[in-house]
Amino acid sequence: MNKERAKEIYNSPEMIHVMHEDREIYIEEVIEKNEMARIHPVDQPNVFQEVPLYELKERTH
Repeated sequence: MNKERAKEIYNSPEMIHVMHEDREIYIEEVIEKNEMARIHPVDQPNVFQEVPLYELKERTH
């Protein structure tokens, strides 16, 4: 995912489905300086990790 789309999703008032390694996640923060995102799985809101933006995929269905 590119940085601009990640920021759009992060700032969207709607729920946009994003996947990381076959898990649906929320984007908690877009870290622009190194093109990373702080995320957590939808079903585990207390489990955070930082991952490269290129590993995130928008779910299309």
